[in-house]
Formats: sequence, C-alpha cells, structure tokens
Amino acid sequence: MSAENNAFDNQPKQDGDVAEDELAKKIVTYYGYFGEHSLKRIAKTCAKLIISEHCRELCFDDFEFPSHGEIKSWVLEEMKQNFEEKVMPIIEQTYPRLSEAELDEEISRLEKKYEKEHKEQLESTTRAAIKELQIRVRGLQKEFKELKRKYTI
Repeated sequence: MSAENNAFDNQPKQDGDVAEDELAKKIVTYYGYFGEHSLKRIAKTCAKLIISEHCRELCFDDFEFPSHGEIKSWVLEEMKQNFEEKVMPIIEQTYPRLSEAELDEEISRLEKKYEKEHKEQLESTTRAAIKELQIRVRGLQKEFKELKRKYTI
C-alpha cells in the first residue's frame, strides 16, 4: 500500500493543484502578517463600531455590554472584510480566468476553510475587542459624568 501511495505522490501535479498550492502558500503568508499586525486594529475597530452604534445608550447611562457572541460576530465580520480585501487580489492573480461569481464563490470557500483553521485568532481578537470596549466605555462613562457635573446643577 505504501508503494501505491508513493506512486500517487510522485505523479505530476495538474495546473489546478499547483495554483491551489500557490494560493495556499500566499494565504498562509498573509495570515502570518495578519496575525501580527491586523488583529489589534480589528479589535479597536470593533470596539469603536460598537460604541458608535450604542452612543445614545452610553450618553444616557443605559449601555449594556454586548454578549461575547455578539462581539465575536462583530470581530468575525471585520476579519472577513479584511480577509476579502487582502485575499481577493491573491485569488485574482492565481486564477486570472475566473468570473466575478466564481471569485466570490472562491472567497466564500476560503473564508470558511480559514475561519475553521483560525479559531484561535478569532477568540484572541474577540477577547482583545472586549478588553478594548471595556476600556473605552469606562473612559466615556467617566467623561460623561464629569460633563454632567460641570454642566448641570
């Protein structure tokens, strides 16, 4: 059986296999960069987006922190957007003959694949977003209290 496997492994790769391997290497390289540089920015962006959406509640001191799952969905959406921005050009270079619909399909397939493989990044970024949100909300609440003291009787 091992001779069969070796014979199979030694067969020349088809163009699709080479393109897939090339694409995988580029995405792994991107994710190495992504992990180092973009996750903190995504956490901050998510915290800002949540604050923007709940600004009124913050002003009236009615703000309730979103659940872990809600913050995770914000982070996942932001990660997908960043993934698409960075990976779309890689896919277009690797598969220059794909139509727009095929490119979108390929992006969706890859998002699902790398989402599963990068759950740790998602969790760590979600934790960072929660921490960032807590810091920003505390700061805003403190500033609002000071403003209320200063401008009210």
